[in-house]
Amino acid sequence: MTAQNLIDTPRLQYISQDIVGIKLEPIVALSSMRQVGVEVLSILSDTRRSEDFFCHRSADWSITLLEAQLAALKNTPHGHNLFINLPITVLTEPASFQRLIRLPGAPLNIEIVDLASFMALSIAQKQHVVQNLQQLSRQGHAIWLDDVDDVLVQSFLSCRLPLSGIKIDKEAFWRLRNTPALRQLVSLCFQLAGKVLIEGIETERDRTWALQAGADLGQGYYWPSWTWPED
Repeated sequence: MTAQNLIDTPRLQYISQDIVGIKLEPIVALSSMRQVGVEVLSILSDTRRSEDFFCHRSADWSITLLEAQLAALKNTPHGHNLFINLPITVLTEPASFQRLIRLPGAPLNIEIVDLASFMALSIAQKQHVVQNLQQLSRQGHAIWLDDVDDVLVQSFLSCRLPLSGIKIDKEAFWRLRNTPALRQLVSLCFQLAGKVLIEGIETERDRTWALQAGADLGQGYYWPSWTWPED
């Protein structure tokens, strides 16, 4: 079977004509170089506006996209140990959260992407989010914070979220990679969760820096991604 008949693209195009495909980026164990999962990303017709495109989407739309992605990958060899991005609004809006917890299939690695929005919530809203995260954890899902840097990590040290992992932002890695501050950042991340992944690994030297800093997982252009349509 080819990638063309494995992927259900009409479903994705129905959600948005701007989405022209799926990209899967490998999540790799730094020490063994073994792939342990993949992050599911959307390929847009205009990649320059990807950040604006997603930040203005509703929680309901985000769940609809996730449902389509999971359906598209269901019959492929790539539909295992998936890492997916979700905005904090999915955890604060009851209808969207109910759709999330009813999703069929294997547990997911759920990455919370807009961390500043979480910090802006009221105490009661934060407590509600924590309760929802705990429910997801009981269902077997792993909760990750995405794009953490040396400033953001400080804000979450007192939050006591039920986290499985932290993803260190690639810009933070590139800025700190040849300094002792990277190991300090990784150490703080391990205070929050049991796994630390560094994004932005592009060379063998990057992999070595990340490994020496104490991170256990990596992601980046050093490992080829899988896309449909194929490049």
